Amino acid sequence: MSKVLQSSVEEAQLNRILVLMERFKMHDDHERFEKAGKLVKKMVDREFIVAFSGHFSAGKSTMINSLVGENILPSSPIPTSANLVKIHYADQDYAKVFYRTDKPLMFNAPYDFATVKEFCKNGDVTEIEIGRKDSNLPDGVTVMDTPGVDSTDDAHRLSTESSLHLADVVFYVMDYNHVQSELNFTYTRNLLDHGVKLFLIINQIDKHNEMELSFQEYKQTVIDSFAAWNVKPSGIFFTSLKKETHPENEFESVKMIIDDAFTHHEEWLETTITKATDQLKAEHISWLSDEKKVKAEPLQELLKDYSEEELSHIFEEEKALETKKEKLLAKVENWEKDFFSELESLLQNAYLMPYETRELAGQFLKTHQPNFKTGLFFSKKKTEIERKTSLDLFSESLRKQVESQIDWHLRQWAAKKLSDAGIMQENLQVDVQLMSVYFEDSLLIDAIKKGAGLSGEYLLQYCEDVASLIKKKAREAISDFQKSAFSAFKQIIKKELSVIETQLNKMGATTSTIQLLRQLELEYLEKIRQCSLPTGKEHSLLQTLLVNWKTEREDIRIFTIENILQNETTNAKVDLINKPLDSNSKTDIHKIISKIEKAIFSLKNEGSFKRITSQLEDKVTRLKNREYTIALFGAFSAGKSSFANALLGNSVLPVSPNPTTAAINRICPVTSNHLHGTADVHFKAENQMLADIAHSLSLFGYECTTLFDAYSKIPNIIKESDYSGKEKIHLSFLIAFHRGFLEHQNQLGTTMTTDIEGFHRFVGNETQSCFVESIDLYYDCELTKQGITLVDTPGADSINARHTGVAFDYIKNADAILFVTYYNHAFSKADREFLIQLGRVKDAFELDKMFFIVNAIDLASSKEEMNEVLDYVRQELVSNGIRFPKLFGISSKLALSKRIESNIDAFTHDFNHFLNNDLSQLAIQSAKSDYNRIINMLDQLIYTASEDEAVKMKRIEELHEARGIIAVKLQEAEPSLVKKQLSQEAKELIFYVKQRVFYRFPDFFKEAFNPAVLQSNSRKLLSTSLDELLESTGYDFAQELRATSLRLERFVRKLLLNRLGNLEKEMQDIKHELTISVWEAGKIDTPEFESAFKHINKSPLEVSFKFFRNPKAFFEQNDKKKMEEALESLLSPLADEYLQNEFKKMESFYHYLIDIEFRNLLAHIESDVDEQFVGWLEALSNHEKLAEWQKIRFELEG
Repeated sequence: MSKVLQSSVEEAQLNRILVLMERFKMHDDHERFEKAGKLVKKMVDREFIVAFSGHFSAGKSTMINSLVGENILPSSPIPTSANLVKIHYADQDYAKVFYRTDKPLMFNAPYDFATVKEFCKNGDVTEIEIGRKDSNLPDGVTVMDTPGVDSTDDAHRLSTESSLHLADVVFYVMDYNHVQSELNFTYTRNLLDHGVKLFLIINQIDKHNEMELSFQEYKQTVIDSFAAWNVKPSGIFFTSLKKETHPENEFESVKMIIDDAFTHHEEWLETTITKATDQLKAEHISWLSDEKKVKAEPLQELLKDYSEEELSHIFEEEKALETKKEKLLAKVENWEKDFFSELESLLQNAYLMPYETRELAGQFLKTHQPNFKTGLFFSKKKTEIERKTSLDLFSESLRKQVESQIDWHLRQWAAKKLSDAGIMQENLQVDVQLMSVYFEDSLLIDAIKKGAGLSGEYLLQYCEDVASLIKKKAREAISDFQKSAFSAFKQIIKKELSVIETQLNKMGATTSTIQLLRQLELEYLEKIRQCSLPTGKEHSLLQTLLVNWKTEREDIRIFTIENILQNETTNAKVDLINKPLDSNSKTDIHKIISKIEKAIFSLKNEGSFKRITSQLEDKVTRLKNREYTIALFGAFSAGKSSFANALLGNSVLPVSPNPTTAAINRICPVTSNHLHGTADVHFKAENQMLADIAHSLSLFGYECTTLFDAYSKIPNIIKESDYSGKEKIHLSFLIAFHRGFLEHQNQLGTTMTTDIEGFHRFVGNETQSCFVESIDLYYDCELTKQGITLVDTPGADSINARHTGVAFDYIKNADAILFVTYYNHAFSKADREFLIQLGRVKDAFELDKMFFIVNAIDLASSKEEMNEVLDYVRQELVSNGIRFPKLFGISSKLALSKRIESNIDAFTHDFNHFLNNDLSQLAIQSAKSDYNRIINMLDQLIYTASEDEAVKMKRIEELHEARGIIAVKLQEAEPSLVKKQLSQEAKELIFYVKQRVFYRFPDFFKEAFNPAVLQSNSRKLLSTSLDELLESTGYDFAQELRATSLRLERFVRKLLLNRLGNLEKEMQDIKHELTISVWEAGKIDTPEFESAFKHINKSPLEVSFKFFRNPKAFFEQNDKKKMEEALESLLSPLADEYLQNEFKKMESFYHYLIDIEFRNLLAHIESDVDEQFVGWLEALSNHEKLAEWQKIRFELEG
């Protein structure tokens, strides 16, 4: 029975809903109309609804049974029933099943609920209503059980979502083991966004094991997890219905909340109705927006050639285009003005006369004074020689300044002017690369004013005069370039003006379409406005609803035996027709693969598609069988191996690897040839072993020519046991070699297969591991099943110099980098150098593939302490050049036994997202590009084949002519500009290498020459410190060059792709339908870089030792600074020589690489061009192919 509205507020609420219902009806929004009708019924009936939502298996039904005081619902929800169940007080017991397209079916008491459920398998059922005369529920209160939110059935989901807007309070119930689910977070957040009063219940806490994790930690984890998703419910309760005496059971608190809701349900009801009404209005506005979009779509299709900005001002476009035309003409004039003003600014800022050059200018002026002469005898000749020498020195210094202060900047500026103007002409690009300012020595002589003295004032004036003359030369040097560039720029503007004229011609046809779109927008806004305006039909609508509800209550079917027979027949038919849907949701990558495979299957036998389908087959294979290399770095004591074990899910690697001779351990997926638990041990080659041993022996003053020679000398070193620091580490390596040499000497250069026990021995036993280069362990686990190979690299402080190059190769080529540091360990010098290298190259990668792990986070005494450590590490990473580090604190020790407490899931969540999303997107985009190209090619063939015969004959002639022109263009293409650009880039990058290394030089000096080492006036100690300084500085140069090589590699790839783009554009000017498939340069190896200063003669550097009188004077007075400056000055020319040599090597390396890749690029283009021309010619000559191609195109659309 409907109840009387109790206040004017309630009446106003009702009228508001009825107004909206009328508007929903007028606007044909049937879904909102139906929802609003239910809301009116709820209001008229004063029905207060307590809803239970959540997982299927969370115990919702059991909880409802406990609340109503009897077992009404089965304790296990039925996944096949997409129904709501509503329970309330009634005058008599009954169950009623509501259908979408049939009358309700009434089950009068007594009835079997199992029978009721059978009738609910029909997908047409909307809800079940249960009335209980002996219910504990107050009159007007309904308890609602919803289908599980984790259902894969759309009917379940829609049934739940469409009804929860009626609930006054929602209890979201979760299984203890399934709280940390994204579905829970997003679903509950969505409920809150809709204004629902929400309580969370974590049920079945009797499953908790206090030995694994304390309950309070678990509880806090739940609270924090929801807070992290901005889910702020009215309360969170932990319950157990199975073990009511559980000390943490809060079910009584839930009962108290519900009792309070029952008591004050009238107050809660008003709030719910207001929020639900607001929500319905918002949904309707969204629905109107979608409806508008559907109507606007065909109109917008007519305007697709216009940008959004153009459409918004289309009626002003003509004027705007005319203005644009005027601006373009002005742009031509301004470009020339700007050119000269910018040139003047560049020259004005060119500082040609630094102190050193001015000093040389002074010497030069001195020799040109009238009274200048040298010596007593043969003074004229000596004077001329002196004048010539001073001229040469001054001229050489000035030329260097001109090159660095004018030439480089001039080329960069000119290149930018071309780029900004869109000028792509190759001859101008070449002119830029060759641009330089030349002056004769005579300019320096002619600039001297006759009669001028040798004052400081005149020296400054002379330097200014010379600088002005050189800048004048610069203006002259760029004059021809300016004229050519200006001419090219005017041609570009001319083309733009032509485009504007075309746009103006198209203008008239679009205005009527825009008027229609504007009309749709006005209608949309008007409908929104109407939502608040009564129609006068609201009272009539309410009367209609009241009559309908009365009819629904009375017009029902009563359950009989015939219903059972009919239901069985219906279900049988449904079962035959509606087979279960596959509930496994396919990811985007699988959909893309399926789409591409369909195209490959349809087109691979078509001659003009064989190449691109073959390329796509390779890409699909790689997408299906994705393989990842994950490189694990860190200091030896950081717990890398235990962290690796945590990732692998088992104790695979020994947790205490030997700190001096660790090999590279790769944990690989199993294959048909490599079974689980087998390992391939790769021993060092003999020459490699000899190099390692010789390096360690050199620290003790020994040399060796063979391994037996080394073997015989090591005992002498062992006898002298007074070693420390680095020497002790190398001594440990030598001892291990001596102990294992006779056993393993014949295995050098070979590979042996062993089991996992053997693997552990080779990793953990130093006398074996020192002979091993690397080990491949094949291990089957969740990590490797994803195609992941985990590489446990030697520590950042490995004594093996060769490992530096190996590490860089992994940094460069690994799909992801994991750097592990220990909780209470500061970064060592080796760590810092490694991190600096990561910082150097981080931005050179397309993706941020670096992850940083603070291990043993369980050592933190508090959360505050843990956060302090993480903040400190984060700051250290940033200070080493690693911006925005992805940092995680974990406990690998706890990961295998107490995973949640270990915090490893936070890392694996982000890490897996990176692998499965970020990395995959690169491959997916490449495959998508090729797929789209296939579709475009197919469309072109269909279009070409559809033309009439006369056109086809003309097209054939045009194709042959175009093919010939393109062939010539490709034959003429050469990579000289790419090489010049590479050389220029390399030269500039290497110039800054020296600056960066010497910026760190004071730090290197401070570390090498420190009070802990230099405690006496010992030349040997000074020599050791100098060795360390040279090693640190030289290593930094090599590291900088490795990073530079990565930048140059990226630059080469970019240059080649730009060249490809330019060639494609040039060919499209000949045949505009022509496209080139995705091309990638092959794998580029990193050049080898030896540390600087490795083979220099140290004797000239030791002159700086004169500044060391004694430790006190050295460290407390300015002697230390004097030595630092002296060494920097002495090393500077040596650094220049080293960098010049490395520049030549790199230039040669990359020029050779460019030649190879450019040939590959041209071959790629030629193959694509040939394939397309063959296809077009076939389309023009083979009449039978058209239908087949059209059929394939139609199938690919599906």
